[in-house]
Amino acid sequence: MKTMASDRGTGKSALSSLRKHGSWNKRVLLLLYVALELIAVHSSAVLGTLELQLDEEQPAGTIVGDISAGLPPASPPRFSSSRTTRAPAWAATCTSTRPRASSRPPRKRATFTIPEQTAVGTRFSLDPAPDADRDQLTTQGYLIKDGNVGQAFLLETRRGSNKVLYLDLVVNAILDRETRSSYTLLLEAFDGGSPKKTGQMILDVTVQDVNDNAPVFNQSRYHATITENLQPGSNILQVFASDADEGANGLVLYEINRRQSDPERYFVIDPRSGVITLNKPLDYEMRRVHELVVQARDNASHPEVTNAFVTIQVRDYNDNQPTMTIIFLSEDGSPRISEGAQPGQYVARISVTDPDYGEYANVNVSLEGGDGKFALTTKDNIIYLICVDQILDREERDSYELHVMATDSGTPPLRAESSFTIQVTDVNDNPPAFDRPEYRQTIPEVVYPGSFVLQVTARDKDQGPNGDIRYSLLRDHGTHSDWFAIDPQTGIITTSSQLDYETDPRPSVTVVATDSGRPPLSSTAVVNVLLQDINDNEPVFGSNFYNVTIKENTPAGTCFLEVGPTF
Repeated sequence: MKTMASDRGTGKSALSSLRKHGSWNKRVLLLLYVALELIAVHSSAVLGTLELQLDEEQPAGTIVGDISAGLPPASPPRFSSSRTTRAPAWAATCTSTRPRASSRPPRKRATFTIPEQTAVGTRFSLDPAPDADRDQLTTQGYLIKDGNVGQAFLLETRRGSNKVLYLDLVVNAILDRETRSSYTLLLEAFDGGSPKKTGQMILDVTVQDVNDNAPVFNQSRYHATITENLQPGSNILQVFASDADEGANGLVLYEINRRQSDPERYFVIDPRSGVITLNKPLDYEMRRVHELVVQARDNASHPEVTNAFVTIQVRDYNDNQPTMTIIFLSEDGSPRISEGAQPGQYVARISVTDPDYGEYANVNVSLEGGDGKFALTTKDNIIYLICVDQILDREERDSYELHVMATDSGTPPLRAESSFTIQVTDVNDNPPAFDRPEYRQTIPEVVYPGSFVLQVTARDKDQGPNGDIRYSLLRDHGTHSDWFAIDPQTGIITTSSQLDYETDPRPSVTVVATDSGRPPLSSTAVVNVLLQDINDNEPVFGSNFYNVTIKENTPAGTCFLEVGPTF
């Protein structure tokens, strides 16, 4: 016989065990404790066991079981206030009816830095999401739920010998910091429970800059006209270049290339601002034109360098000299002309005056430069017109340097000069041109729809919308072109359906490249795809039964039946 104290001790021991091995609600534990105390006080000396089952995570107040159902028949418990009364002793055993739920991986935030232009396929290990459960209830996979702009990344997993599902972040597209400098990926881990338990993590991916951009001047050639009496220290003009990179990779510094220009150091340039300043006095009679080669370099450890050319015209200083006024006849008044302009079309109007000799008196105007593409005409020696003299082709040359001089008849003669650049604007006169007329590619017949086949490239010599290219496919079911699709921007061809070597081992498509001109121009190229056969068909006899009659005197070695499989 066990005493009441030992019975109560048994109840407390069971309660303590439940606290250690289960996440039980405090109110449920209290109810069990009271029940066990009552059993210890009002039970007989006979020890019995009552098994109770309870689903985990039940709310407070859930009924666990009926203790009286475990008492012997015809022996109802006697409840008394006296603790000396002997009664049957019972032990309560509670069992969870379903496995403990999977732990949810904690949601956290992590940062990651990847250099731009990292090769596609490069993988980076991430911390896995641990799950205390086992087998099917532990972590089964990972997903990128949000933030994967342009499908720049994908996830790959591998199960380790310790049953942990490890995770790799794989670069899936070329990264370009100048296009996108960061990604915020929402990662989710899930287990195999029903319903599934999930955990999430925010991964901030920073695209680290690489010095992959050279400085770019806002114009390739600069012009300035100064008088020979300009004082040293005077600012002449400012060049400007920008670099799309960041930090030191994007910091632009300027210098004059002394090996190629201005070895006498008539001019200096501020390395930060790009302002060119006169360094010492000029002499018009010694040199009328100074050509400078200005370099812009970034501040990277391996800098990129770009050149621009600066033409500085030195004007003779005299008391009175002719004055020219030039009006350009384009729609916006700038020095430009369409490449479609015909010979005789006017580019600019020039008027001249000379205070020494009265208005327009004895002034001769001449035109230099332009490689013979432009001419100067006048009817009264007062108003001069610059006109197109030969057919222009922007793709051959998009700008011309012209120099206009007005010279009076004085002794010595005085002159006015003006230099400017005529920009040739584009006309859509060139269709896109593929880098090859025919492409070939070999792929297995079992690739999934959406798989990469190859990329075609076409270029258009025209400018702006006239040179913007979009790609498309000519649909011809006879060539199974419907097996493929093309990205209109990049020219990347992918599979759009399942391929079948037995249906067509050599499908082909015709790619059309069309520019955005008005009217648009286009060209085509053929893509021939060679499918690699995969053993995905089994041999089949032509018939399930063959019936043959043969003569008894047929010589040995005579072939009397040919059977073979069909594929």
